[in-house]
Amino acid sequence: MIKLLRYLSGRQSFLLFVLLEIIALILTIKAHDYALTKTHSLQTAISGNFNRTIYGVRQHFSLKSYNESLIKQNALLLKLLQMSKIDTALIPPTLPEQYHFIPAFVISNQYNLQHNTLLINKGYNDGVQPDSGVISTNGIVGVVQKTSPHFSKVISILNKNLKVNVALKQTNYSGFLQWPGKDPNTFEVVDLPVDAPVKKGDTIVTGGMSGIFPKNIPVGYITGYQLVTGRKSYKVSVKSFSNMTALGPVYIVKNRLKTEMDSLLKP
Repeated sequence: MIKLLRYLSGRQSFLLFVLLEIIALILTIKAHDYALTKTHSLQTAISGNFNRTIYGVRQHFSLKSYNESLIKQNALLLKLLQMSKIDTALIPPTLPEQYHFIPAFVISNQYNLQHNTLLINKGYNDGVQPDSGVISTNGIVGVVQKTSPHFSKVISILNKNLKVNVALKQTNYSGFLQWPGKDPNTFEVVDLPVDAPVKKGDTIVTGGMSGIFPKNIPVGYITGYQLVTGRKSYKVSVKSFSNMTALGPVYIVKNRLKTEMDSLLKP
């Protein structure tokens, strides 16, 4: 401390000069509008860039919460959209809401095998049950096979053992969607009746007969078809709306009435 004081006392003239220069600069800026404006502009620019950097950092660390908020909003919109497709005049007022959508993220995704599966970050602690459908914002993804407290294993639609009830959107003729085992975005619809008015470009949607998926969830569009020899049905080629190799946010479809439906469908 003593050395510092000695150092400063030996340079009193220089320090006085610096102080007087600062005072002169301040007085000059205050006396001239142009200099004052330039100074304020510089301060604003520095402050703006600093705040923008801080905001960008905060935005980066907030992306996860923003994404979670958005998928929750999408789940609500899916629920409202599904309800809007039902003629409420035909439903008794005591009937509970049938479908509930639980948002989740895909944390593991297979698509290059013959029997592919997915892993999602919601389990039975979140209300997920086996045989629940899984969809993305673009279409169907798979069916829940089993659950743990925080995760669920999903049979992907890229699985040769999985068949999903689907229908022609315009005419409601139904068949079954299956994966041939090659292109992860190309599927087949089999057992579509021969009297169905099939044409390229038509939209395929879920049929809703199994209770796993609601009716009218988009699946894909027809790229070709042929009559099956010896059977009165078509085999239809379908291009999926979902990109099965790049899945992120998904929604588990919880059918509140599925147990009741299954009890009546069992022989």
